[in-house]
Amino acid sequence: MIKVNNKMLDTFLQIMDDYGEFVFGTKAQIKRQLEMCLNSQGYWSGCAIRVFYNDKTKDFTIESRF
Repeated sequence: MIKVNNKMLDTFLQIMDDYGEFVFGTKAQIKRQLEMCLNSQGYWSGCAIRVFYNDKTKDFTIESRF
């Protein structure tokens, strides 16, 4: 099970900002939602990107949805 910590959350929020994707809610709400998405479907789906987290390398990867 992936547990989202503050460093992961900050990295994720920076990725979303870099790609111009919107995220809504408080940091605590986004953290819970990210954790739920990563543990249930394996990725966070934005408008044009999917953000995956590799628990082995402890890093995010980004793929196009199209």
